[in-house]
Amino acid sequence: MTDVIVAALRGALATGSFARLRSFYAPEPVLESYVTGHRETTVGVDAIERSWARIAPGPGVETYFSVDVHPGGYDIDVQRTVRPTGRPERYLHRIGVVDGRVSRHIVYPSLPREPVRLLPEPVAKSLVAGSVGDLAHRGFSGATLMRARLASGEPVVIKHIRPGRDWLARASGDEGREGWLFVEGVYDRLPAQITTPVIDAVASDDGWVIVMRDVSGALDTVRHGDPVACGSVLLAAVAEMHRAFRDTRPSAVLCSPADRLRLFSPLRPLIERRGRDMLPKTLNTAWESFADGAGDAVADAVLRLVADPAPLLSALAAEAPATLLHGDYRPDNLGVEGGRVVALDWGLACHGPAELDFVWFLSNTAWAGDEARAALEAEWERVNGGHRAGLALDLAVIFHAVMGEVAFVMSEARHQPDGFPKPSAATVRWWLRRLEQAFERVGDLRGEG
Repeated sequence: MTDVIVAALRGALATGSFARLRSFYAPEPVLESYVTGHRETTVGVDAIERSWARIAPGPGVETYFSVDVHPGGYDIDVQRTVRPTGRPERYLHRIGVVDGRVSRHIVYPSLPREPVRLLPEPVAKSLVAGSVGDLAHRGFSGATLMRARLASGEPVVIKHIRPGRDWLARASGDEGREGWLFVEGVYDRLPAQITTPVIDAVASDDGWVIVMRDVSGALDTVRHGDPVACGSVLLAAVAEMHRAFRDTRPSAVLCSPADRLRLFSPLRPLIERRGRDMLPKTLNTAWESFADGAGDAVADAVLRLVADPAPLLSALAAEAPATLLHGDYRPDNLGVEGGRVVALDWGLACHGPAELDFVWFLSNTAWAGDEARAALEAEWERVNGGHRAGLALDLAVIFHAVMGEVAFVMSEARHQPDGFPKPSAATVRWWLRRLEQAFERVGDLRGEG
């Protein structure tokens, strides 16, 4: 049935006609669309057919397609060129299937992929002629990834970053942070336990071209490993980096905690309203899930700090020294190679308290039971000399919530169909308990308590 439904969707996108899909929908199916910039829900086959004319108007020629099969359905990433305008259009379809029929169909917009461009001469001269090709990937930023080979025969990955095309870059004040960190020698100053695959960075007319060793094997070690067992190595390495750069700011291009805090602000959907990026379109739903499900006391405390984060930022700066932060330290960006951690994607590298890297890692690593989260917190304590976590970690947990990550976890748990990767109910309860405990120990950050 999966192959038939997928084929029907591809046919519908090719013709612009929902009729090919009608027979595969369950009675009273639900369509959730974020195409217009916010969540719109439609129920029933007839209503969905009317909505389809807005979601995928007109026929199109498919230029990219991938599908991931899950127990509850499948994720489909498809790009097409709409006729007759020639406009590229990319959507992500999450299709929930019950008893062989589509019960939920979620459609997200995404930034269209762009073809490989000409590389700057210094990079092109270092490569084997004709070896450059597109690298299929599931990323949603404005970057283009390519495979190539150096003159030595070594395989490399080339990343073309364009800050003006990437909403995260715009939000974090990034003008090519990954490239600048290479040019300024920051990567060379990393301690022995952690490294980056970047071997060259060259400015281009619209951003930077980053040349990296192909470390896909190292990444698989983490992605397919036990999160707690891998966490021991990963946390020890990043803790060494934090110690090496403690009380120093190695580069002026690092993101500030204030900018990082605003990445997933409730205002972000309005700021990015003209963009095609997926995540900003989902933030309204995330914040609504948090406000509805966190409990009045916790929700009010967090939302007050969303409106005015100055007390939180001041308390965090006073409680913990600043250091170099990776900024996006999570399993998808990490590998282990020869006993060293290889860290990708330094585009969100920050200058702030080490605890921010750890809480981000914790949120993106342990979506299962409380035991994994407790084990990782204990490991963080151990690699930091056995010192019990103080208010700095509590403030980092609050920072995490004010930034919107707890809201995102709650929204994913609540809105994603069954049978797809998502946080468990236990994960949501754990974060809400942890957040409540943090506020109890920190007190009222408005200075009134």
